[in-house]
This record gives sequence, structure tokens and C-alpha cells, in this order.
Amino acid sequence: MNAALVVILLLLANVVFSFKGFRNKYFFHKYQFVVEKVLLQRQYWRVITAGFLHVGWGHLVVNMLSFYFFAADLVYVVPAWQLFLIYFASLTGGQLFALFIHRHHGDYSAVGASGAVAGVVFAAIAYTPDMYVNILGILSLPGWLYAIGYIFISIYGIRSQSDNIGHEAHLAGAVTGLLVMIALHPAILQVHYLYIAAILLPCIFFIYIVLTRPYILLIRNNFFRQHQPYRSIDDQYRIDKARREKQVDAILEKIQRKGMISLTSEERRTLEEYSNKL
Repeated sequence: MNAALVVILLLLANVVFSFKGFRNKYFFHKYQFVVEKVLLQRQYWRVITAGFLHVGWGHLVVNMLSFYFFAADLVYVVPAWQLFLIYFASLTGGQLFALFIHRHHGDYSAVGASGAVAGVVFAAIAYTPDMYVNILGILSLPGWLYAIGYIFISIYGIRSQSDNIGHEAHLAGAVTGLLVMIALHPAILQVHYLYIAAILLPCIFFIYIVLTRPYILLIRNNFFRQHQPYRSIDDQYRIDKARREKQVDAILEKIQRKGMISLTSEERRTLEEYSNKL
């Protein structure tokens, strides 16, 4: 398999998976990234599958165009398996970073290939930092300058987030893609160290801020504003567990007084679910 075929397959996977999500909300909710589903229900596949869902055609088109333009340069310099590795390592790195940031927000959800695309973008720029990025045929920017601008746009997205696009995953995905490219081709670090430092250092700085002083960046973030003070996911689990036990106790008491025949279908289902979990 050549690298060009990997690009085509990833593009098709994103389009088909996203289109299915546009038409089927059950499908969308089944595979989107939700902290509670991943941490408590151990639906780990959501870390990957959410990267192939998008909130709309605009979100999908922007991500796929960015991926295509930069991956088209990479297909000439890296084999298929390296492009595949960069894409999925960046996707996973971005999602895991978002999972860590929102580990106390059980209801946090996000979708999008942005982390993977950011990784491909930064990997391409690290390999050829003097490349130029043409924006809508109007503006042409050096690759390294585009990367720095992308960092600040991602930070603004974190600050002003009002949707369920994984803005936090952009930064971590970009850094992951950059580091994987350096690991695969360490010689570029010696040749392009100034460009790489100019790209990497701001990323690391903002990731540090997000991890240690998120309130500086998240002042206008609707999600965090609605979740302050927040209830941790462990607290929510204990509350839900206590609520279920209270329901089951009431059902058992009803059985003792009136027998099994008195239970409603909803009460029978609740008791059966609780028994299965035990």
C-alpha cells in the first residue's frame, strides 16, 4: 500500500462515517467522545471513532481539505505506514489530552478529526518548514508562520468554545504529529531546529497553561463557565450508585409487601439491570 492510498482511505472513512452521523443521531451519539462513557463504561473505542465524526459539513470539509493539502506533500517523503502512524498517533494523543483535561466533566463530549489533521499539518511543516500554505487563493503564508497562527486559533477556540468540537485536541494532536515525525526522521531536527523550536515551544507553553492554570484561557469558555464549580466524575458515579440502590431498595420492599406480580415493567427492568451488574 502506498501513502497516496492511505490518504484516500482516510478521506473516505471520514466522509462516510461523518455522513452516517449526520443522518443518524443514534449512530452519532454511540461513537462520539464522551468522558463518562470512556472512563466509567470503558467504551474506549470512542477515543478513535469520535475522530471520524464531525458536527456538520463545514467542519468536515475544512478538516478534510487541510488534511489533503498537507498529506499530499507527505506522500512524497514518507512511506504509507509512517503516514498512517502520524495520523492515528496524533488522533489518539489529542483525544487522550482532552480526556485528561475533562476527566472531572462526565458530560463533556467532542468530535472531529482536528487532532489527527493538526498532527499531519505539523508533521509536514516540520519536514519542510519553508513550504508555503495557500489560503483560498488569496493569501500565501510560510508553513512555519501558518503553524504558529494555528496555535493561536486553537487557543481562541478553547477560550470561546460553545460547540462540541475538540479544540483542546488540536494542540496535543499537533505536538504529537510533530514529535512522531522527528522520531521517524531525527535528521530534520538538526536541519530545521529553529523552525521546529518556533512551532513547538508555543505549543508546549499553552499546553502547560491548560494543565496548570486553565482559568487563564477558559474565562469565556461556555462549557467551563457552566461547570464551575464542577462535580467530579467520581462524585457523580457515587451519586448515581446511591440513587440506583435507593430505587432497588424500594422495589424489594414492594416485593416483600405485594409480591413480584405487583412490579411494573419499568421496575422489573431496573431490578434486572441491577442484578446483572452485581
